Amino acid sequence: MSDRSHRLPISTRRAFALAFDLAVRRDALHSLVLPVLMRAPWAIALAPLPPLDSVDDLSPVLAIGSLTLIGDFVTLLVIGAMLRFRARSVFNAPRVVRPAPAGECYARGLRRIPWLFTTEVVRNGVLGLAAYCTFLPTAYLRLSPTTFFEDLSHNFLQLAVALSLLVPTLFIGFRLGVATESIVLDERDLAGAFQRSFRMMRGHFERWFELVAASGALVLGLALLVALLGVLVPSMSDATQVSLFWLLVIAATPIIQYAWTFFYLRLVEIDEPMIEVGPLYATKTEPKTMAESVAAPGTSPSDRPNGARV
Repeated sequence: MSDRSHRLPISTRRAFALAFDLAVRRDALHSLVLPVLMRAPWAIALAPLPPLDSVDDLSPVLAIGSLTLIGDFVTLLVIGAMLRFRARSVFNAPRVVRPAPAGECYARGLRRIPWLFTTEVVRNGVLGLAAYCTFLPTAYLRLSPTTFFEDLSHNFLQLAVALSLLVPTLFIGFRLGVATESIVLDERDLAGAFQRSFRMMRGHFERWFELVAASGALVLGLALLVALLGVLVPSMSDATQVSLFWLLVIAATPIIQYAWTFFYLRLVEIDEPMIEVGPLYATKTEPKTMAESVAAPGTSPSDRPNGARV
């Protein structure tokens, strides 16, 4: 039996353990400190903004907020592409191996930014449209207390339609779960990234759901922490709380990105084809050297040394 069948996808705990080890212990400067410094100005820019209900003209506030979000998104793409290449440089390597130089990772990542941007926009657009169609039936619910029982069958039908539409939405999000990793590290265009993600994610719904849940739980924990600080410090404004929460999410993003990249790299490892090699005692001729086995065309697997792969 091939040992490939035993190489299961990396677990969520293992993915985050590798991510934490690389981001905090081995490469904190380029994985945490510098990315936070690069994105922090966009988060701090929100702190001076007044509350929306305290201004008459919302145009300046919305304009500054929109520019801030766009700037942070572009910065996130650049950093995310770099982190993916940095994670691949140490995947399955001994701890003594240093990550690839940050400048090299940034240079390779910048070349993939146009396709990464396209993949993010198309994937999020498809998921947004699917989510809109999923929740659209709930807009027609009749929630009047006086006619609750009369509208019970109508509301039940609307909820049933919404739940039935939720299945394809989850399916699309699941099968496109590693499209961004694929477009940065391996594929050349959007179609190839989507096809590769669809193929590689087949049969790994549990692992995908665990990673989504773990990533969401980490962000939710940060939100609860900021909410607790807001209760303990009543003088903290809403804009300050938003900026603080954003800074914490920025600090946690590299760990989440590393975890998803290690998960993808594990799937790539499983997806690679392998050729079985027979034991030495099964051959009737003298085993050849590795160079002879590779160089000789038409050599059967049983003629190669034990453990040799093509």
